[in-house]
Amino acid sequence: MRKRNYFLLALASMAFAACSNDDFVADVDNGIITEPTGDAWVALNVRPPSLASTRGLHAPDHENGTPAETEIKSVRAIFFTSGASPTVTADIELTLSQAGANASGQPTGNAGEAFKVPAASKRVLIVANASKEFKDRAPSGWSGGTPYATVNDALVLSTGNGVLSFTDGFMMSNAKGGLEPSKTEEPGLGDPVDLTLYKNATGAVANPLVINIDRVVAKVRVYITKASDVASIENEGWLLNATNTKFYPTSERISTWFELNPAGGFRAPFDQYKKGSYRKDPNYDAPHSGVDYTYITTDPGTWNVSNTSEYCLENTQDKAGNVHAYTTHVLLRAKFIPKKYKKADMTDTDVQDATGDWMLIDGGYYTFATLTEWIEAELKYKYSKAVPTSITTPLTTAYNKYLGADGVNVGEVTLPDAADDTEIGDLVNKFTGKRASVIGVEDRGKTVGSLTYYKNAFNYYKIMIKHDDTDLAVNELGEFGVVRNSVYDINVNKFNNPGYPDVPKPDPGEEDEDEDGWLSIKINVNPWTWYTQTEEL
Repeated sequence: MRKRNYFLLALASMAFAACSNDDFVADVDNGIITEPTGDAWVALNVRPPSLASTRGLHAPDHENGTPAETEIKSVRAIFFTSGASPTVTADIELTLSQAGANASGQPTGNAGEAFKVPAASKRVLIVANASKEFKDRAPSGWSGGTPYATVNDALVLSTGNGVLSFTDGFMMSNAKGGLEPSKTEEPGLGDPVDLTLYKNATGAVANPLVINIDRVVAKVRVYITKASDVASIENEGWLLNATNTKFYPTSERISTWFELNPAGGFRAPFDQYKKGSYRKDPNYDAPHSGVDYTYITTDPGTWNVSNTSEYCLENTQDKAGNVHAYTTHVLLRAKFIPKKYKKADMTDTDVQDATGDWMLIDGGYYTFATLTEWIEAELKYKYSKAVPTSITTPLTTAYNKYLGADGVNVGEVTLPDAADDTEIGDLVNKFTGKRASVIGVEDRGKTVGSLTYYKNAFNYYKIMIKHDDTDLAVNELGEFGVVRNSVYDINVNKFNNPGYPDVPKPDPGEEDEDEDGWLSIKINVNPWTWYTQTEEL
């Protein structure tokens, strides 16, 4: 199986200082926590695996966001108590200067202005550019005593100006996937520690708490090269299918199968505490439900063109959920027009049907015209034998089945037990006459038995997006999915085979990967973490 490269994304860091009503402010040792880098997104140090593999991190492993993707329009600092069940002590709307951003909303890399917080504050959640879904939960801010579990409860994607509209900017939250601050060294890397509070603003500004934040969405880009040895490729386009409808304000990090393998390790550039590059979304655990996803089941008519991007909610799943119905994937559409068709006299023709329709039968390409010639040849051979009923007619039978109730239901052509030349001619004319009935059927693109009919030459392909791909395992945890603050590049560089005749339905019974494999792609994850994947279809 050809493997994909991937692309991940990582977000900007944001520095802020805080003080209590008693003039206490938060502090973190600057020698331990990396400083922010202005409008560039922070990149982690990615170490190569100890064994060769096709793991999808792009080189470089991160990509700076655009000004729109990086802009901070608003920041809420939500403070909590410590313990196993922390509760809110304060929900503070910061000014841009307090958040360490300039007037254009771009992080400056400098400490923000000091501000006061309750002395009981031990933990903090940063939410930049809070989306409509998040703000609607507590329009006046979260009140004191509200559990963290309530603040970080799953949100349902809004059909209005929600998180994917970016009306309020790109929503961002703690990159850790939990409350900060945390230990930045072993032992206990990533374990929670209490905020250190100062008595005055001067002490706070001298020791700002640095918080790394991630965008809550993922980004997918598709690049299509119209190369093929056997067909002309036209009208190519793509969409995302099986996308998530739920998200957490900040999602828990977990390790992929490969990250826990000696050949893998923690390489993602923004996994500061080595918790893992994968996440748990609200639909992570089985049993999965189709109502939690948005599906494309028919051709919508409008498609993204090549070299464009689309944002989506992160969508992850446990190993059992690595099936097409629950894995966000690229749905690609293109006209796959065979360059030649074999005629019954064994010569080739490049003449296309006026509709663009063509058929695939047992690996061979046929137009109505060439298939009719083959049907005539089969019938002449069949009825030339002493016992015609003993002679099979695979092409005729395949087309007849497609014409019948299992297919377009325009009526099969009944074959007699015997026929002379005149009767054979009549049979051929009946098959020829079926063309008008077939092209009058709107949903004629389908597979019936050994025959696949391509309406207007349109073919559809599924490309499962891989996150932490490896040749060492099949369909393991973290191999598939789209993770927040990651950008995935899908490079389709060649079309070798036809695809589906209509939009393939996401199937809960079809695994994302099997031992044989059915596709080859290349993906990258990006400040966005950057992944790349390349496919031949």
